[in-house]
Amino acid sequence: MSFRQKIKSIPGLASSLRLARGNIKAIYSKLAVKNKQKYICPICNYRGPFSDYKDDSYPIFDTACPRCDLYERHRLQFLVMKELAKRYDFKRMSALHFAPEPQFRKAYERWFESYDTADIENSEVDYRVDIRKMQFPSSSYHIVYASHVLEHVDDDDAALKEVYRILKSGGFAVLPVPVVSPITVEYPVPNKYEFGHVRAPGVDYFNRYKNIFDRVEVWDSSQFCYEFQLYTYEDRSKYPSETSPYRQPMEGTQFMDYVPVCYKV
Repeated sequence: MSFRQKIKSIPGLASSLRLARGNIKAIYSKLAVKNKQKYICPICNYRGPFSDYKDDSYPIFDTACPRCDLYERHRLQFLVMKELAKRYDFKRMSALHFAPEPQFRKAYERWFESYDTADIENSEVDYRVDIRKMQFPSSSYHIVYASHVLEHVDDDDAALKEVYRILKSGGFAVLPVPVVSPITVEYPVPNKYEFGHVRAPGVDYFNRYKNIFDRVEVWDSSQFCYEFQLYTYEDRSKYPSETSPYRQPMEGTQFMDYVPVCYKV
């Protein structure tokens, strides 16, 4: 057993270490960027400046909470889920979460009657699953949650039909993707510089959901308080680029994020 595996085998130690590391990063962030805008993270309740994401040429500003390491898309999804919890009795519902963020596990395990995790590659989940062809019986789950998954899936039509199939009647799927283009652009091959994305989704991508699900409700950044920082701040006018040759340029530096909720009657 490796040292990392030994650490993970000690109950509560890994999460405690992650929390301690997050608190240290949060203190450092406050000291290092005193003049930056201050925000509130609705997930971990951190208050202060958020960190920037920096790569070689396309920085994203005020994006990450330094305590829990989650981004604007996670904060928006969390807030949407809290709103949905006002409509539904989550304690009576089962959920399947694809590509789960470990920071969400504690909250979601408390929220739902049963909470399962799935991934096509990650072994630290309950089920190794290809979302295009799942082994679950029809009508298995009340909720399917797959955040930033479908932009990696070539046959997304098959994936959407499978998600619909395993949903119970009266259930819903939360299926956000990164909206990074004026219109959806399909790539000829996966882009290794974009974590293997096979497309650049636009808002029009959600029309594909309407062909499968009975109703689609799209939430966006503007529907919640500005203090949670739910926007993406970056320069997208430089696309296409050498590393992203198929993306289309977008005007402005502030972009909304979106959370589509797809219902099965």
